[in-house]
Amino acid sequence: MDPFLVLTAVSALTSFSASRSAAKATQREAAMQQRQLTAEKEMSRLRALQEHNTRLSNLQTFLNTNQAIAGISGRDIGSDRSLKAIQEKAKRDVGTDVGRGRLQELVTLGKLSEAQQLAGERGRNRAKALRYQAFGSLLSNAMKAKPLIGSAPTTSLSSQSSLGPIRFSTFNTGIHS
Repeated sequence: MDPFLVLTAVSALTSFSASRSAAKATQREAAMQQRQLTAEKEMSRLRALQEHNTRLSNLQTFLNTNQAIAGISGRDIGSDRSLKAIQEKAKRDVGTDVGRGRLQELVTLGKLSEAQQLAGERGRNRAKALRYQAFGSLLSNAMKAKPLIGSAPTTSLSSQSSLGPIRFSTFNTGIHS
């Protein structure tokens, strides 16, 4: 067997195998990125929940302090409009902060979801390209091997020239036969 043919076959299989392995590695990497983004989304949800709880806790502390001050000063919270106005303003401000926090959480989760989908799509596209590359290299090496398959050295016992019969073309020479 021709050693160049063997080398071509080994090269083709190695290239094919390497591209297939790279495709699998790309898919694993994309899956890992997606898992990381999922964890980051969960951490973002927890962070937003903690901030929400902190806001509500601070509001409750403010309202309790306000009631304590009203009690010490002898003011009736039910009928004192200025104390009611202070409490209502605090509730509105916290409501605004909660709304903004929720909106920020939704924006962050949207960005993370988009990044997660993009990571998966990039991984799939790259893996597909590497699989095509694997088959392309296999076909390319097969084309390189084709001339080697029919050119195995043979011994000839004839006295004829290895160049074959010599032919001379009279086309465009002005010589007509």
